[in-house]
This record gives sequence, C-alpha cells and structure tokens, in this order.
Amino acid sequence: MEAWRKATLCRALLVLLVVAGGAAVSTAQGDHCWKDDDHHPICVTDDCQMTCKDHGHEDGRCNWTWGRLLPHCQCQLANCN
Repeated sequence: MEAWRKATLCRALLVLLVVAGGAAVSTAQGDHCWKDDDHHPICVTDDCQMTCKDHGHEDGRCNWTWGRLLPHCQCQLANCN
C-alpha cells in the first residue's frame, strides 16, 4: 500500500511541474502585445476571442496568471510584433 501512495504522489508532482512550467512559458512570450479586457468576470476562450475581435483586436486569450483563481481575458493588440 505504501508503494502505491508514493507512486501516486510522484505522478501528481510531475503533473503539477509540467502544468506550472507550461504556464510560465506561455505567459512569458510576447506579453507586451496583450492587454487585459475586463468585460468577462470569468474568461471563456470563445467569448473572449469574440469580444476582442468585436473591439478591433487581433485575437483573445484566457490568461492564467500566477496567484489568480480564475483566468482573465486578454486581447492581442493589432500590428504588434
């Protein structure tokens, strides 16, 4: 039984590290091209993208910033490199 718990704990830790590492990479790339959009209390990707495009932005995404319980909508600025 003890071996089963140890294996489960190791898998859970590995998943946590992969998720945290992926979030750190995705938020670090080109953040200057994204601006927060406060039209959604809880971000849903399709709604965020539609709202951002309606406001003249290129795209929209849900951003899971460290320390926030819920993602927030961000719009990609037009012609941003």
